[in-house]
Amino acid sequence: MTESPVGSEYARARDIVAASAVLLVYVVVLVVVLVQAWPSAPGIGPDGRVRPQPETVAVRLPGWTPHLTREASLFVVVMAAGALGSVVHALRSLYWYVGNRALRRSWLMMYLFLPLVGALLGLVVYLVLRGGLTSPVGGSAEINPYGVAAIAALVGLFSRETAEKLRTVFATLFAPAQPGRDQALPPRITRIEPGSGPVGTVVTVHGTGLGAATGVRFGDVAAAATDVTDTLLRARVPEGATTGRVVVHTPGGPATAPGTFTVG
Repeated sequence: MTESPVGSEYARARDIVAASAVLLVYVVVLVVVLVQAWPSAPGIGPDGRVRPQPETVAVRLPGWTPHLTREASLFVVVMAAGALGSVVHALRSLYWYVGNRALRRSWLMMYLFLPLVGALLGLVVYLVLRGGLTSPVGGSAEINPYGVAAIAALVGLFSRETAEKLRTVFATLFAPAQPGRDQALPPRITRIEPGSGPVGTVVTVHGTGLGAATGVRFGDVAAAATDVTDTLLRARVPEGATTGRVVVHTPGGPATAPGTFTVG
């Protein structure tokens, strides 16, 4: 099996500018939506009595002013906060890869869709919390918008960890699916970049079935795996590493690189 060449080249200046502009637009739009959809708190009247909360929230957007119930506004707040958390993660990732001159064009799609993933994950976690941790007779008036917005933002910021945690939790509740031929590929390494380097070098391992990698071994020394996906991961050459074949450890067994990595 050969790796697809689509998106394998490094991102150009216009790609970086476009990705940065899209993320900045996300920030502006999401902040405006979050502020506009924020549910109003009970006020104090001139007589000192607590005034009831407004039944609807007016979301003032350019050319459109929908009126949302408090329940609907909480949904919007949760999704906007989750997307904002993912934008923070995307911005940090973008400037890290650009600063290290290691941004590939294949990652640009991730920056486009990560805020949408954060919004949906934030909504899913909110529904789980509403369904399991609040009273079934309680209404939206009892929900603290600051609390759910903070949780949604953290879910978006750590979207990968959240998805993995949800998978772990529900894997203990339900019977695991039977692995099929097109469901779980055995771990396999096709190439590593670069093929040599001193201690501290960031090595990119390409292959298939690497999504559950737990670590990478350089000789007799183990290193942590980062930026793990099903087709690649990265690891930093640790102290004490020796020249030899790179080995990636996964629950499905180890995968050995086809070539030798030279330390030095």
